[in-house]
Amino acid sequence: MALRPRQRGLTLIELMIALAIGLVIVLAASSAFLGARKLFTNDTDVRSVQDTVRFTRHVAQRLIRQAGYSDYAPDHQPDGASVVASGVALSGNSKGPFDLSLAGASNTTVSKTLAEFGSTDSDRVHGSDSLMVRFFGRSNVDGSDADGTMHDCFGVAQTGPATFNDRAWNILYVDIATDGHPELYCKRRAGNGTVDVKELARGVELLKVVYGFDANDDSVPDTWLEAKEIEAKAATAGTDAYVQWLNVVAVRVGMVVRSNRPNAEWKQVGDAANYKLFPLGRDFPGIVFEPPDDGRFRAVSTFTVMLRNVQRDPA
Repeated sequence: MALRPRQRGLTLIELMIALAIGLVIVLAASSAFLGARKLFTNDTDVRSVQDTVRFTRHVAQRLIRQAGYSDYAPDHQPDGASVVASGVALSGNSKGPFDLSLAGASNTTVSKTLAEFGSTDSDRVHGSDSLMVRFFGRSNVDGSDADGTMHDCFGVAQTGPATFNDRAWNILYVDIATDGHPELYCKRRAGNGTVDVKELARGVELLKVVYGFDANDDSVPDTWLEAKEIEAKAATAGTDAYVQWLNVVAVRVGMVVRSNRPNAEWKQVGDAANYKLFPLGRDFPGIVFEPPDDGRFRAVSTFTVMLRNVQRDPA
């Protein structure tokens, strides 16, 4: 019986077939890897935006609920201190917008160094609003330190007041960082009377606020007004803006949050020039945001908070 000769190599055709099969396998693996990486990147961007939405919503809601808080019955009165113990001192001595528990400005730019919340229509390009919230803190029973129930936008617990001027204040606004990305900032009064500014959330592109205006003293909003409309109402009535702000009983906040990285898959489809977002919902069709077609993922966060503490002077 004759033995078959042992094969000592591959023919050119066999080699080419093997190389083709290997190349297909490599291409399939590379495609799967790139697809998985893209999916992971997209998911990371979406989750980052969603986390920012949840965080900013929590901070803003907590601040607004604290607006106008006053410890009517302090547990401790330091010797020789004049404790704000009743609503009589809530209004203070002055009647300016910055003496309110809650106020703001429309389409504004806010200074990072001054104790102010901006002026209306000082920044129509970006169109974000500002929101100021003021409240008193609360101390432990022995008066030694803050009891942890009242916090500013930095998360710092606020101590109980000794005078009317001891109210904490926080100002939320949007500004552009040095690297060109929009961010939500909070400005607060520090313990030594200076102004502190801190970035709260990256990617907040727009902040819009409207206020529930109670015209008949039933604590229910009769209409929703922007800050500029409240100022216009004061001008029409011939009163100070302070008087009109006292009728605010609710706040509706809308924010647009974007991803940091652009993505070609998120390019707008169809008529991109007419693509619009409604930060405060479609019940407010006059307040719209037309995002650029930059391939960034965007989400809108809208919520309403009724004020727990009235702004009107209890007297």
